[in-house]
Amino acid sequence: MTEQKSAGLRFRQALEVEKPLQIIGTVNAYAAMMAKEVGYKAIYLSGAGVANYSYGLPDLGMTSLDNVLEDVRRITERVDTPLLVDIDTGW
Repeated sequence: MTEQKSAGLRFRQALEVEKPLQIIGTVNAYAAMMAKEVGYKAIYLSGAGVANYSYGLPDLGMTSLDNVLEDVRRITERVDTPLLVDIDTGW
């Protein structure tokens, strides 16, 4: 039986392997899949990206924590690449 590593452990390992660790912004699951395919060891999602790309809104605090978490779920269901999330607006 193989033990699955936590996302935090995978992120720390990526930090050890690649210095400095290059993290690319991904705005959806497809972009995350492409980032993994070309070899990125970690990916990034911002609250602004969620507002802009998922809702067609400016980054003016118009989206919620739940909106960002929905995109986090979509991304993490498709890739196991460590995901750094900036939820924005005080979260």
